[in-house]
Amino acid sequence: MTTVLDDVHVRHLEQLRSRNPVIDRQGLRLGDTYVMFFAEAGLMAEHARRLVAGQAAPRVLEVGLGLGVFAEQIGAHRIGGYRAVEPHSGVVELVAPRVRSALRCAATFEVRPWQSVALPPASLDAIMYDTWPPDGHADADFAQFVEHVALPALRPGGRFSFFHSGTHLPVARTYVLDKHFPGWQAAPYRIPPADLPAAWSKPSADFLVPIAMKGDG
Repeated sequence: MTTVLDDVHVRHLEQLRSRNPVIDRQGLRLGDTYVMFFAEAGLMAEHARRLVAGQAAPRVLEVGLGLGVFAEQIGAHRIGGYRAVEPHSGVVELVAPRVRSALRCAATFEVRPWQSVALPPASLDAIMYDTWPPDGHADADFAQFVEHVALPALRPGGRFSFFHSGTHLPVARTYVLDKHFPGWQAAPYRIPPADLPAAWSKPSADFLVPIAMKGDG
């Protein structure tokens, strides 16, 4: 599915693209705001492991490239292909070379919002979703992505995960997962306090690693 972005999403995308991306020893900044940290490597490794465990050469989509930490962690597994969708061209220019060096498979990077990407039906085995939506639109975007992008693009038995900070999923997220997936679980993960960088800006060091599996129907 491809959609025309509304004015709220267009303005938000323009604002994000106006921020200069910088990678330092702590992580990735867009302008003055850190959006991902190298300290999240263990968390992303857990996402990667649970997404592809037991699958033979899975085809993986990442929505929101960020610092590339998830992509580097998925590189520890034998995957059959990697595709990233990231709307900020500067982020892709900074991160794509490091990701390619970490992977042992073909890697594709699309510089566009996920709403404008067309994916072949049943073409993916695993999807990692981690975006920066406009304020107040996170749950609505999540629901739209799951129903109109993730479900059609995943093969039967394919897996879906997403970034979540905190110890409980919002009701809106659990509703979407219950509605569209026959089974899902969310495992807790905590980044050790000693590993948190000085610039740590996320609300918690506690996270959930949700994994939902598409049914056979």
